[in-house]
Amino acid sequence: MATNSRLFSFFLAVFLFLCLSSVFAQNSGYFIDTEGGRPRFIQRLAWSGGEFSLRYEVIIENRVSGTYRNYHREFTTELHIDISLQPGSYRFRVIPYDVLNRPGAASEWKYIEVLPALKPEISSVLPEYLTGGDGEKPLGFLLYLTGANLDPGAEVFLHLSDGRVIPAEMLNLGDGDGGTVIVFVESDSLIPDKYEVVVRNPGGLESSIGGVSLLPPETGVTAKLEPEEETAGLTEPGPYSLKPVMFGIGLALMPSFPVYGDSVKGGMAFYGLTARANLLFYIPIGVYIGPELSALAFFANYPDQNGEYFMYNFNPENIPDRFTLMIGVNLLVRKWFPGRRAALSFRVGADYGILPDWIDQASIRMDISFLWRLENNVLIEGGLDYTHMLSEISGGFFRPWLGIGFQF
Repeated sequence: MATNSRLFSFFLAVFLFLCLSSVFAQNSGYFIDTEGGRPRFIQRLAWSGGEFSLRYEVIIENRVSGTYRNYHREFTTELHIDISLQPGSYRFRVIPYDVLNRPGAASEWKYIEVLPALKPEISSVLPEYLTGGDGEKPLGFLLYLTGANLDPGAEVFLHLSDGRVIPAEMLNLGDGDGGTVIVFVESDSLIPDKYEVVVRNPGGLESSIGGVSLLPPETGVTAKLEPEEETAGLTEPGPYSLKPVMFGIGLALMPSFPVYGDSVKGGMAFYGLTARANLLFYIPIGVYIGPELSALAFFANYPDQNGEYFMYNFNPENIPDRFTLMIGVNLLVRKWFPGRRAALSFRVGADYGILPDWIDQASIRMDISFLWRLENNVLIEGGLDYTHMLSEISGGFFRPWLGIGFQF
């Protein structure tokens, strides 16, 4: 009888040993729970082994100030648990329990890193058409995507209205801070059409922007208008291709209204004309920037020396309506809005000229303006300029202006 008892104990020990076979923690995965309308990331922590275990205890610790601390404990009969973890560093291990509810050997720690999942935001897409070395063989399009939370590891797709999906190749040429990414699409994958551009960040969150025209300059493709469209879009400008380098010229009416200083006594006002020429370069933060030359020609109507006010602290002759020319150099920054129909410009610079009676004059200026594209390369632009005169004949002016320009 004693012998049978010992044999039974031996076989029971072997059985329990087999039941407590080692468990191994595995790499974690994730999925997105969209119930309730707001996406929530769920991590799945899984393990293998311990098939004869009654249940498992999962221990999760997170790293705080360089030390791992207890974060969560959970019992389960499955080979995985689903949990929503905040961004941070974690580790977990699994302890199996046998049929007698006794704990076995714990698995080794498995380390995981939970990164924040950001939803991308696309504000504009700037296509640039590329050709081969001979200038004739089409290669494809570079797409400059600007916005926020644009991850260099994101996936970018182009969607057509017929349901086709065209993948784009991410290039390591963006600004690295989530404001700009650059992708490439081969010409063989494209047809002249308007596309929806989709950006999907690591983690699964995505956003899109539609109406992106990818039309090679030499295609000459024309679309046949449906009857209801024949009059709807005839006044709309066609596709406008922004280039890496753009040259512009413009002419505008620019009256001047003095607001302070010695040079404005007597309520003097200027009425003039300004001409500008600029050379702008695209930089991958979504703006154009470059130098601009300007010339301001105006007539100054000075009060005579017997009037109630004197214009300067010197004694001028009676010189009404005297012509003056100011030459200036500006730094111009321009941001095109989505659709490339309108842009916002900011200028800062300096002018130099000779006023009546050969008085040297220097001034600094700031300018903000709004630009609207009328047709192809024809633009209308208006803004407000502030000028401060630097010499001993000081003064400040506001100059509203409105003009026409051409961009190439």
